[in-house]
Amino acid sequence: MKEQELELHRRIDEWLLHWKNTPNHKPALIKGIRQSGKTHAIKKFAYNKNNYDVVVYLNFWDNPELIDAFDGKLDIDTIITELSVKLPLPSLVQGRTVFIFDEVQDCPRALLSLKTNEKETRFDFIASGSYLGVNGYAVGDDTAKPVGSTEPFDMRTMDFEEFLWAKGYKDEQIAFIRKAFNAKEPLSNSMHESFTRLFREYLCVGGFPEAVKNYVLTNNIYSSLQITRRITKDLQDDFGRRRGKNKKPLFQPNEVARIRNAFSLIPSFLGKENKRYVVSKIEGKGAKDAGKDALDYLKDTGVVLKVHNLDVPATPLSVNVIQNQFKVFPTDIGMLVGLLEDGTTDAIMSGNLGMGKGMVYEGLVADALHKRGGTLFYFAKDTGLELDFVVNIGGEATILEVKSTDGNTKSAKTVLAHPDHYGKTKLIRIKESNIGFANGILTIPHYMAYLLFEWSPTYPIK
Repeated sequence: MKEQELELHRRIDEWLLHWKNTPNHKPALIKGIRQSGKTHAIKKFAYNKNNYDVVVYLNFWDNPELIDAFDGKLDIDTIITELSVKLPLPSLVQGRTVFIFDEVQDCPRALLSLKTNEKETRFDFIASGSYLGVNGYAVGDDTAKPVGSTEPFDMRTMDFEEFLWAKGYKDEQIAFIRKAFNAKEPLSNSMHESFTRLFREYLCVGGFPEAVKNYVLTNNIYSSLQITRRITKDLQDDFGRRRGKNKKPLFQPNEVARIRNAFSLIPSFLGKENKRYVVSKIEGKGAKDAGKDALDYLKDTGVVLKVHNLDVPATPLSVNVIQNQFKVFPTDIGMLVGLLEDGTTDAIMSGNLGMGKGMVYEGLVADALHKRGGTLFYFAKDTGLELDFVVNIGGEATILEVKSTDGNTKSAKTVLAHPDHYGKTKLIRIKESNIGFANGILTIPHYMAYLLFEWSPTYPIK
């Protein structure tokens, strides 16, 4: 199969179609980490003649000369007039034309125009950007944001189910995983072994579409890992290429170095027993809180996920957060594996990961649940009491105990046995074994972790 013939199926495909078919829909706003496939998915949808006859595509990163077309009034008729002298516009067809504002963070007034044109019925609008989580979008710019005037979609890299679609698996085959999960009954040994192997492949390749496509076409894990590593480097290089409102670099060289250092430290902290990230270890000169700012920038751009510690693992979890204690994970498991040394993929595929298994297995659960729109916490005390993750499932505080196979469950048992002290909790174990349910405790294999949040405002879940 040639690369151009392999078209990846993404969750956003159904979301965009549902959005378009919803009467009186607001402009769509697609945000997410760079290289997650936003532009490709939007173009695939927009240029489909079943959806639109005319597409007006504007990319403010590649074509900054288009930005000043939005300096005046922001109604669509004025914008069309301004754009018409900058580029040859096609004849617009009412009801069959879509405007795409790509890398819209580089033109804050284009983003604001979505509010002005929120109720415009003649044309559709889709905006996307990779830095929309960064306050201000550009230094020196105080343009208002179109709060409440868009239909947002948080696009992340491919999850395990999307990986299976890319490998050619159909929904009816993948449904065996969900059926077993819902019934709390084991899959056949053959199915369990097959899905375990496929999930290990996913761990090694990660979810960046380019890496997944390469793996499906070549079946070469190492070459796909090299693509993920190159993308990871490109993401870090982007920090130095960003520009503020005055067109000058957003960050000074020492600030770029600090952001890169903040990212490179992740494996060293995850490799420690408590896995807590220590901001003061970020190297580089600058202001007092420069290390914290570097880490927050990585979070806001969708590169990393912060998982905070709790005072007590009791609902509502968010009110028990300890703000200055957290673990940090890359938002794509492939990035984490790519930060480790060569040979890690061989160890993962053989099931013999050794001392590094803790960070990888926790990383994969963080990856799976974050991509479902879930919020994760953990619980740790200086006494040694520690819970890998704590989440809210169905209104209940739920401990997620993440193991490679069997492990020490003393901390979880302690918390479960003392609801008067720690709050009422339930326990789910995640490890490399078939699904099972006994004594009120659910055990699931790693490849089922993505099912723990069956509903999410991020994706329409089947």
